[in-house]
Amino acid sequence: MVNGYTHGIPTASEDEVGGGAPDAVASEEPCPLDRPVENELAPPDFEAVYAQHFEFVCRSLRLLGVPAEGLEDAAQDVFGVVSRRLPAFVAAASLKTWLFAIVQRVAANHRRTRRRKHGRLEPLPQHLEAQDPSPEAHAEGARAGALVSAFAAGLDDGHRAVLVLALLEHIAAREVAEALGIPLHTVYSRIRSVRAALRAFLAEHEVET
Repeated sequence: MVNGYTHGIPTASEDEVGGGAPDAVASEEPCPLDRPVENELAPPDFEAVYAQHFEFVCRSLRLLGVPAEGLEDAAQDVFGVVSRRLPAFVAAASLKTWLFAIVQRVAANHRRTRRRKHGRLEPLPQHLEAQDPSPEAHAEGARAGALVSAFAAGLDDGHRAVLVLALLEHIAAREVAEALGIPLHTVYSRIRSVRAALRAFLAEHEVET
């Protein structure tokens, strides 16, 4: 070795090997992947949730036993809870099943605090039914809505929840199981049971399925 060279190849000094100035790479900015992503799980906007899910909330309340005259108050109660709890909503979760859990509690409270008449269930309000210019289709839709409401009234809470979420709202069975806190096979069993009972109920009232 001659003057820092060994056979023409430069060699590192002691300071360069260790204990010297820190490597220049250490002063570089951290990798962007190491930085926190702002608003990655930001909750949805309340106004958007209200606009997109108002009819779902009202349909669910009606099918969970809230009478037509109490529907407006119950919906206000639901969205009052939503406005308070929405900041804590985890964006990775299903918004519709999260809303339904609130709807269930509000509907149960209204059923307990209101003395309902035990007469014929009223059809779903007009603005919740499919809008169709045909009077015949409108009348048929109103009758179908009344029949589904009557059918739902005869179910227990667990089967009624499956009716709303799985059969009417077409939410995946796995999400329904998570929302209701029950095993997946129980959801499938209830779906089969409710579907068969609904077909029999509609056939009894001469409605084609």
